[in-house]
Amino acid sequence: MRHSNSVKKLLISGKSTQLRRLTQFSSQLTELSALTQSCLPPLLQGHCQAINVRGKTLILQTESPAWASQLRFYMPAMLSTLTHHQCNYIKEIHIRIKPVSAQSPANTRHKMNISSQSAILITSLAETTPYSQLRQSLLRLASRESKKS
Repeated sequence: MRHSNSVKKLLISGKSTQLRRLTQFSSQLTELSALTQSCLPPLLQGHCQAINVRGKTLILQTESPAWASQLRFYMPAMLSTLTHHQCNYIKEIHIRIKPVSAQSPANTRHKMNISSQSAILITSLAETTPYSQLRQSLLRLASRESKKS
């Protein structure tokens, strides 16, 4: 609890200029994010976030190149809205793709096993099919039989 009181005192006192600048920048990004999202259709609104301002450039972030492509169509409208709301110091918008984390669950594959009975049925089906590619696929599937005792 002592630490949260210290942060609260810092925020109230306003003595920390770095903290004040950080909170002002955070508020600015929140406002810019809301303004840019107001130009977008509902489907795109959840996939775009203002993450930085560098000079006269607003940097937006999205999850994939597909969303970035869609957002580029709305860049003129976003710039117009920003100018209309006294954010005319923004002259450009850059869109950045959010990096995918290295430990994404989509990258890990778990080998799925099938029961012995299913493996026997699939093997017998593979032996009767005239199509070699289908036979090979079925035999690969049958090889996933769980080896439980």
